Amino acid sequence: MNGNAEQLMFSIVDTPRAVEALRDSGYMSTTHALAELIDNSIESGATSIEVFGVTQRDSTTGRFALKDLAVLDNGGGMDAETLRRSLRYGDGTRRNREGIGRFGVGLPNSSMSQATQVDVWSWQSGVTNALHTRLSIADVSRGLNEIPEPKLQSIPRVYCDASRTEFGDSGTLVRWSDLDRVEWKRVSTTFQHTEALLGRIYRRFLAKPSERLHSDDPRNDIGPQRTIQCIPIQQTGDNFEVDEDNIVEVKPNDPLYLMSGTLCPEDFGLGPMFKELEGSPFKIPVKYNSKEYPVRIRASYARAHVRDSSNPQASWPEKYAGWDAGSTPWGKHADQNMGVSLMRSHREVMLDNSWVSGDDPRERWWTVEVDFPTALDEVFGVTNNKQGTMTFQRLARFDWKREALPGEESFGDVRRRMEEEGDPRVSLLDLHRQIKNAIRIMRSHVREARQHRSTRHVQSEDQKADAKATAAVKDRIEKGHKGESDRAGESTTQEEQKNKQVESLVVKHHIDKQDALQQIDETIKAGNLVRWIQSSQSSPAFFDVEALPNLLQVALNTDHPVYSHLYEILHPDVQELTEDEIRERIAKAAAAFRILIYSWARYEDEQANRERRLVRNARVEWGKYAEEFFDEDDGSTDPTDIV
Repeated sequence: MNGNAEQLMFSIVDTPRAVEALRDSGYMSTTHALAELIDNSIESGATSIEVFGVTQRDSTTGRFALKDLAVLDNGGGMDAETLRRSLRYGDGTRRNREGIGRFGVGLPNSSMSQATQVDVWSWQSGVTNALHTRLSIADVSRGLNEIPEPKLQSIPRVYCDASRTEFGDSGTLVRWSDLDRVEWKRVSTTFQHTEALLGRIYRRFLAKPSERLHSDDPRNDIGPQRTIQCIPIQQTGDNFEVDEDNIVEVKPNDPLYLMSGTLCPEDFGLGPMFKELEGSPFKIPVKYNSKEYPVRIRASYARAHVRDSSNPQASWPEKYAGWDAGSTPWGKHADQNMGVSLMRSHREVMLDNSWVSGDDPRERWWTVEVDFPTALDEVFGVTNNKQGTMTFQRLARFDWKREALPGEESFGDVRRRMEEEGDPRVSLLDLHRQIKNAIRIMRSHVREARQHRSTRHVQSEDQKADAKATAAVKDRIEKGHKGESDRAGESTTQEEQKNKQVESLVVKHHIDKQDALQQIDETIKAGNLVRWIQSSQSSPAFFDVEALPNLLQVALNTDHPVYSHLYEILHPDVQELTEDEIRERIAKAAAAFRILIYSWARYEDEQANRERRLVRNARVEWGKYAEEFFDEDDGSTDPTDIV
């Protein structure tokens, strides 16, 4: 090196540029950035958290514009050293990662993403002894490389006057000013929208202790019930006034719809809006670093009276009677909570709607909650701002058949290769399978509920079809043709027959027990020897046949393309369909029926000579049975005569 040359310093970080670059930290909204401050409040033991928005009247336009945002809590506060460290990037005070925090960047990162200056006051021996320091883009640009040493300074009077919580011995106030990146314009209306997101993120902290977790969940680490209030303040000159009419006390927003006293309108009837899926919660062990950690899955779907105003348990307001449930206030609320909710340390990380099927409005009527410990952050791919789970999000569209390479013929083959390659998704494959299975079952329930809500005309024709089939079965029996269901009926009592039906509907087809008993009672009352149900099945067959005692039960596979392309479009909710839309559905169903017959034809064509004769004979025999079932004169309307 030339000794006369000027010595240059190459620091690892160019502080002014680094801070400016970190402002683009990827917070999805101002509310998500505020959530970082609320996380800190909860971590500090706060029971009361207040979010203030100060708007100032513009002397020229006369309109109010947002000036400051602040979060006040009654937590444990910080001493001088901790306060100073709290504003340093990457110097978090909670390193064991057992709580909500993650990388120690929450306070500076979220603050600088919205404003050019953040001031922090904190106290541990009364608010009159508050210590203050700050982080400012202007200071950094002028060459300041250290967080200013905290000094005694009173908190701004406006927050003392506006607070609805009595000041205790300890607490913290964080204020953002010079809000150059905040998305909000009118704070009073924005707080109304903010409530839904904050209520969902912190629902367990806001809910009644008895409703936070499933009754079988042994965890008891959420602490006391918290309150979050959003308080708008208007400034005119030197005067500040709280907008009392627009204060928002945040309520829990539960996407499982199992809690009470939530943000969701509850005009639909008694009880929670959803009911928990049979067998939920499910516990899946996930292995990481030679240890197993439990991941809990809860799943729920809408109750019948929530979607049908004619249900005996429904108590819809008169103005909504007969409406499609998706257009009601509670239906619209559910539309905002679609997807899989990821819970980490009792706080929602994200609502992942990539598991939702397209724009199908019925997807709002089910939900899944995945609850994982902080020890699995790397496995799930939790981002440093706690807004995403990168690895988990890639699972929604996982299909081993699409992932398979040449020569890989099974899920096991794909899994072994993923393990060898160190694919991060491999640890979550069992979790993926359980979630997909739960969603498949709930979709089946949702579709079946829709079928129950069909028009009276469609229901009556379904009943006529069942009656006609029953008459044909009875005629076959009288002619001496007995089937397995008939023989089983001869050797069982009525009580045993009912128990076997309950077992089939509840255990095999995952139908709610109360709904199953209702279906059985309807079958018995009608005197039917057949029953038609819809069921989610992992089978290539598009329907299943069960020979129960004195009952032939046909289960249509709702996961098979025949269901969506043929059966479902023939059983729509037709109240709001135009005549052209109905014609289009009929045309699509006719085309689907043709494809169904073509698939049989090809199946028959590919058989060897002997097998082809057997298949052809089966087709002919089925045709004979169909002829009897359609032609049986039982006094009902022939299905072919339905207009």
